Amino acid sequence: MKKSLLLVAMLVLALAFVTACGSNDDEPAPQQAGSDVTPPAAPGVDADVADAGEEVMPLGGIHQPRDLGGRTITVSAWWDNPLQHSAMGWDEPDPATASNYFISRIQWENAQRVYREFNFQLESNNVDFGYVMEVLTASVMAGAPHADIQMVSGGWVLPTSLNNLIRPLNEINLPGSDLLGPQIYTRVRGEVAGNIYTFTCAEPMVDGFGMGINLDIINAIGAPNPVTLWENGQWTWDALLNIMRTATADTTGDGLIDRWGISGQPGDLFFYFIGGNDGILVDNDFNYAFDHPNTVEAIEFMETIFREGLWQYDPVQGRDTGDWSRNFFAWQDGQAATWAATTWAMNDGDLPFEFAFVPFPVGPANTSGNTWAGGFHQGWGFPFGSDWDPAELLMVVEEFFSWFDDDTSLPRDAVLGWPRGIFLTEEDVQRVADVSDQMFVDMGHAVPYFNWVFGAFVTAFADQEMTAMQAIETHRGPQQEILDNFFR
Repeated sequence: MKKSLLLVAMLVLALAFVTACGSNDDEPAPQQAGSDVTPPAAPGVDADVADAGEEVMPLGGIHQPRDLGGRTITVSAWWDNPLQHSAMGWDEPDPATASNYFISRIQWENAQRVYREFNFQLESNNVDFGYVMEVLTASVMAGAPHADIQMVSGGWVLPTSLNNLIRPLNEINLPGSDLLGPQIYTRVRGEVAGNIYTFTCAEPMVDGFGMGINLDIINAIGAPNPVTLWENGQWTWDALLNIMRTATADTTGDGLIDRWGISGQPGDLFFYFIGGNDGILVDNDFNYAFDHPNTVEAIEFMETIFREGLWQYDPVQGRDTGDWSRNFFAWQDGQAATWAATTWAMNDGDLPFEFAFVPFPVGPANTSGNTWAGGFHQGWGFPFGSDWDPAELLMVVEEFFSWFDDDTSLPRDAVLGWPRGIFLTEEDVQRVADVSDQMFVDMGHAVPYFNWVFGAFVTAFADQEMTAMQAIETHRGPQQEILDNFFR
């Protein structure tokens, strides 16, 4: 904390100097060079001991400095300057233009420290998204990977790990590693069969999924506010079901339902409610697990939603479970009380109604606190065949990621600017950040095509053709075949 406070003091002095430079003419000018005023200490040096020549540890830093000989580490992703907090492609932060100068300055100073203390360079070798797997596979098989550090999309975690394209990070010998220890500065992103393959920095995601609430509809139907229910520990499946039933109605008298209880891509809704009841799609032996009791209970809840017509669809064109764009954004017309919400899909907050954000309500079997489920998120992996010692790669990445030292509030604050420009209350913003850590990673979302089956469940339920258990058993064989072909 001393190091954080030191930098805070330095930044305050820097900002004061900038303010003075832009002040009115009748205010005293700043002291010019050549005066008898002692200049400020350099970053990382305590002003009280600078004259004595005694250095203190600069901000950040969890490994002893090591001279890496000026060599170059190649980083690859599908966008420019990809490695977080490395200052790749940055200009030095300007207090007049930086959105969060305090955070940007800390990250910048820490990056310069890392380059200086470890003596290496970074360069990018980016590849268009659609060609990453092809290039990565060919280069690793040739014994000369195109990058030393590769951004791995969530959908590539299984193929890259099972086909030995990226190495298990937990096999790296790096004493004092954060990733392999306390994980203060890092987060595991891809873990398969007990091995860690991808990771990222400590900042929470702010694009996790929760439930959007149309407050105009809630007020119009006189339903309890889900935000209040959530705050009081009463946000349950039953509470949501009551709201959905009350909201679903023909409001114009033309015989067609034109307001619904819930909206979103139907398969996604299955994922989130199953995850929120601690259900699973695939068991530890890579077998079909839709018959897990928690999963069955969630599928039965979804059966109720679709049998009763509580889900928003176009009553003229009919249901189309495969029309992702229409289903995913249908709620934006203001005709659904709730929907599957995420920051990037909120139209930057420009919506024709008042709205709020809460986590999905958890099911009756939930004991984990998870509120939704999904597949792997993107993260950094180390391709096999690099000339670099993987311990050195992990070491310098952890150094970049340690920019906030011991002030663990900073990583969260660093990423909240985006949702703060979209959601209507700070409480919403904090809930958006919280749901990042409430996701259960289910292997069933990582196996290609496996989770596509829920569109067929929707049709069976909406058309009154099958019960939940009938649908589960009907699809057992084909779903198990997908798993067998992938894993065995």
